[in-house]
Amino acid sequence: MIEIRKATLADEEEVAVLIRELGQAVGVSGDVNPVSWYSTLRKMIASPEWNFLLAEEGPQKAGLLIILILPSLYHGGNYAAITELIVTREYQGKGVGALLVEEAKRLARTMGCEELDVSVEVDNEQAKGFYEKLGFKKKHADYGMQL
Repeated sequence: MIEIRKATLADEEEVAVLIRELGQAVGVSGDVNPVSWYSTLRKMIASPEWNFLLAEEGPQKAGLLIILILPSLYHGGNYAAITELIVTREYQGKGVGALLVEEAKRLARTMGCEELDVSVEVDNEQAKGFYEKLGFKKKHADYGMQL
């Protein structure tokens, strides 16, 4: 049975493994300074704005969802955004992603959010279909630039 819980600092290595798997799945690779990467990870896990939700089946990690909750003048309250979602290969297609999103929705509501957003890579049709199936609607376009 899949259990979902908030990750703690003790889970940093499992989180790192899942994030690396996500990077490989979407083709993001490159040189990352491990000292600054782990420092950033520790700050995020310890922060009340960031919530790392781990899906587990016993000792096996099945997935990870990271949700950011911030105050927003535009929204007139708190705003929630899924920043990362990864389900390990062996658990894909078994409802783990949907369970993680449901927990994110519950958490966002308890934090006073009325909206949950997610950004998807333009060419990631699988992710678009997944989120649309869960009730997400395309409402605006995100833009970015390399710095």
